[in-house]
Amino acid sequence: MRLSNLDQDTHNLSSKSCSTPSTSSRMAEAEKPAIRITTTTQIFKGHRDSIFGVAVFPDRRRMVTASYDQKLRLWDLENGAVLKIIQGNRSGIRELAVSRDGEWIASGNNGGEVIAWNKDGESLTQPIKAHSKAIGSLDFSPDSTFLASGSWDTTVELWNTKTWLVEGEPINCGSDVRCVRYSPFGEYLAIGTQSDIQIWNPRKRERIIEFLGHSGLGAWNTTLAWTLDGKQLVSAGSASDPTIRIWDSANWQQVGEPCKGHANFIHMIALNPTGTLLASASEDNQVRLWRLSDRRTIAIFKHSDEVYCVAFSKDGKYILSGGRDAIISKWAVPLVEDILKDQASDDAASWKDTLKEQVADNAEQSDCEILTINMTARNACVTGDLPTADRLLTQEINADTKDYNSYANRSFVKARNSDWDRALDDALKSISVQPSLMGCISKGIALCGKRQFEDAMKAFDIAFMYVDADLNKTRLLLLIKAIALFNANQHEEAILRVQELATTRPNPNSLACGIVEAYLHLQLGMNALDDARHNEAADHFAAAVNTIVFSSILAIHSRYDIFVVVG
Repeated sequence: MRLSNLDQDTHNLSSKSCSTPSTSSRMAEAEKPAIRITTTTQIFKGHRDSIFGVAVFPDRRRMVTASYDQKLRLWDLENGAVLKIIQGNRSGIRELAVSRDGEWIASGNNGGEVIAWNKDGESLTQPIKAHSKAIGSLDFSPDSTFLASGSWDTTVELWNTKTWLVEGEPINCGSDVRCVRYSPFGEYLAIGTQSDIQIWNPRKRERIIEFLGHSGLGAWNTTLAWTLDGKQLVSAGSASDPTIRIWDSANWQQVGEPCKGHANFIHMIALNPTGTLLASASEDNQVRLWRLSDRRTIAIFKHSDEVYCVAFSKDGKYILSGGRDAIISKWAVPLVEDILKDQASDDAASWKDTLKEQVADNAEQSDCEILTINMTARNACVTGDLPTADRLLTQEINADTKDYNSYANRSFVKARNSDWDRALDDALKSISVQPSLMGCISKGIALCGKRQFEDAMKAFDIAFMYVDADLNKTRLLLLIKAIALFNANQHEEAILRVQELATTRPNPNSLACGIVEAYLHLQLGMNALDDARHNEAADHFAAAVNTIVFSSILAIHSRYDIFVVVG
């Protein structure tokens, strides 16, 4: 089951959701203070100078940091231990990147040198004089085959990660390069400079468009980030315009109002794994946490000095930030109830709207916690590039044979290829390493495909043990179970199970009816898809997603992604 045709529908919805709020509503929003969190959950000490880079590995257990003290450090995220001090740079390190598959580390220093390392911190190259001035940014392509390096010498170079040699001529940008970022599927390379934002086709070395961005307000374009679907580019500016702006990749026009709150140069921005929250690091000594759906600051994390880098943990529950204080601070992303308590309003109507939005956001976090998967592999599943997804997940399994999540995820990929025997084999391996929700779901889907329905239903029933009484996870599991039955041509059984749910719920007019309606749309959509009526199928899938309340277009993408991956 592929839902990529939903993109056009959700794009149309996005144009509505990003409309500019009225002056009165903006004033109402401004009256609600953000929750301020000044106590870290953990700190990582060891560097002797400013920290300019932090990145978390896909294994979720390690992070790497880069400092002006000329060293990288590998850390154990759980206990804070330094696993390795990586030396070799001959000047202060300004930039850091880890490949999407977690195999490579790249550092760039103030002397224009790049060094490549493997995931264990062993050097793959000597310092390479890549640029004549400081490295301004590094980023790996989504498939990890190229590394882009941008420099204050106004050029961008593309490095082949097999040979660690430059391929092709440098991209001349005409101004100091502050940031380079590949789009999620690798078709674009966004470059932020002191004078504009440029979008390039990296394969053809063709510039698609350039626009002023923050430079139109006298500022530099300091940092960039793509939304998970690649439909929007997020940018931030220097001290003359310390705002965050969002650009529509269909026409490169600004979407909605900017995010305002920082008082100084914004050095880095990062999206959480579900693409709904954004963190920004600034010289005003703050990391701000923003909700993209309404541009609202929902948390402020106070440092003792300027902040230069920020990243989310792979589960999205923590923020890691560092800067001039030479310390990495770990902050817990606040729970919804804490935000609600701090943002309480005397306006009852406004309170009701805020509550609905934030509860929806919380539901989204619960929904997305079901699916734990490398973002590049997830994107490959969404676009139907199953060989790439299979290859990436196999790499993760080879790197860690105890990675039960990767076994379950590869089982889904095998199931989508109707390779039911291998799908079941991977599902059983996942459960043998560690029984889990996704392991049981993958087993249920594989058994459905093998038409062993009684055993499949037992696997799904066991999966309910792992939802922790979470209504949102239960809702998704019921839908996945019904879809698995439907895909195995057990239409009547699937419909009967959903209808029974509607009649047994205490309040059939609320959640249960939403589930029934969503499932009926899914049924119609899959039938239309089988008959190659793609537009009709997309309409039904969009209706199914919209039947259950969502708070933003990014949440829509996060939800139908799970059905694509497991369906």
